[in-house]
Amino acid sequence: MAEAKRALDEGLTHYGPTEGLPGLREAICEHLSLFGIKAGPEEVLVTPGASFALFLALKATVGPGDEVLLPAPTWFVYPSLVKLVGGRCVFVDLGPGYEPKRDVLEGAIGPRTKAIVVNTPNNPCGRVLSPREVRLLADLALEHDLYVISDEVYKMIIYDGMKHTSLASVGELREEGRVIMVDAFSKAYAMTGWRLGYLLAPEALVSQMAEVQRALLVCVPPFVQRAGVAALRGPQDQVREMVVEYQARRDLALKALSEVPGIKVRKPEGGLYLFPDLSAYGVGASTLVSMLEREHKVRMMPGDLFGPGYGYFVRISFCRPRHELLEGLRRLKALLARLGHARLG
Repeated sequence: MAEAKRALDEGLTHYGPTEGLPGLREAICEHLSLFGIKAGPEEVLVTPGASFALFLALKATVGPGDEVLLPAPTWFVYPSLVKLVGGRCVFVDLGPGYEPKRDVLEGAIGPRTKAIVVNTPNNPCGRVLSPREVRLLADLALEHDLYVISDEVYKMIIYDGMKHTSLASVGELREEGRVIMVDAFSKAYAMTGWRLGYLLAPEALVSQMAEVQRALLVCVPPFVQRAGVAALRGPQDQVREMVVEYQARRDLALKALSEVPGIKVRKPEGGLYLFPDLSAYGVGASTLVSMLEREHKVRMMPGDLFGPGYGYFVRISFCRPRHELLEGLRRLKALLARLGHARLG
């Protein structure tokens, strides 16, 4: 905040380079090196948030009628973006644990398949892909000449000492120009309203995407980018403290859910969400979520937004303060108790 104010006081309110301020692009490269990614500023495009970066990535790689694999559960915005560029969505169910299996993924690849969108840590289930799984996805993309669009916006919010492995750290994918990594400042630095993101891609693709960005919005406001530099190069203590607090909230929420009969939920390894299966209650998630909001003033997201086959799941955010989180779960428990189910006795 202070750095953005300083930039405003200096008059940094005019147009800047479409690709991003040189200082921010360099800071991003320094940041990525912490994750085993060697990159130059010419491979970085600063964008107004991750969603626009994803749109640019799809626009640069997918043509009308081309297919995009969406391993599910998958963030509900991906299908909209694929359709926006004229592509066709092919959902590939990896199960509620988001576990890539070669035969399942390969079986979904057809002659029009151009790209696969990967999300690690995953929204909504919180799965962090292992190095072996990252290698599996990379090999699949290389063998079938696919682009991998890797959404890694939760990469700094990981629990229990686990490590993030980026698709962009796979040398062969980078050498073949087959990976576009997307990231943002929204989650780790709590900068949701600043709309600051970026993508890492081959220089030739960055140039193409920059032309689209130039035509639509010119650039991300330079004073916002200066705040991004401060976030990346400043002390990271607050980020670490935030992750510790999120892990504590995750554990509190898991304990509360464990006390509700019939709920099945896996422990998230990263991200900000729980994705429990409420099928034991026999009520579709959309109906349940609507009842919960209308009658108990608690908001969750229905699982059918995250792909076919998740109509009995809900996404629960544990971003809220502990007392609010526990109260929301208490109200969910009360609603489920009222609904009941024969199998629950």
